[in-house]
Amino acid sequence: MALPTSEPKSTPEPLRPIDRVLSRLPDARRGGKGWMARCPHHEDSSASLSIAEGTDGRALLHCFSGCGLIDVVADLGLSIVDLFPPGSRERRRPRTWRGIVPMASHGRPALVSFGDPVTACMLGELARLAHIRGRLDVQVAGALRLLAAAVDVSSERLRTAVADALETEAPA
Repeated sequence: MALPTSEPKSTPEPLRPIDRVLSRLPDARRGGKGWMARCPHHEDSSASLSIAEGTDGRALLHCFSGCGLIDVVADLGLSIVDLFPPGSRERRRPRTWRGIVPMASHGRPALVSFGDPVTACMLGELARLAHIRGRLDVQVAGALRLLAAAVDVSSERLRTAVADALETEAPA
């Protein structure tokens, strides 16, 4: 009786950055040296997002309506590092998000400014957004307090930041 043989398993090649982007833009059409698609960040009646591949393998994106790269990439469900090929030095370069939060090497925000006013303001902004959506309840407030304690924001600083953020909202 012969033993069954199995083919050696090969690992699939990782998606190229351009393929990763295009897989999230089903309406992308070839045009010029790349592709054009509707921008996911704004209501787009015609294709305004240009997608191309750089000579180094990076995915190049540009919205002709003026949307920021980070906004377009986030709306695609990707991070900036996803635009670079594996092994690229750009994947390890520190970045900022919205001008204040350092980005970790994986391309997502990394809070290294623990305990400072910026972190407290960010927690206040989360409270404000929850309030706007009608979801600022005891459970959410408890979660914000727990998070504040984990990142060394004092309860007084958190209370002030939340009050300041809620003050910007008109009374309901």
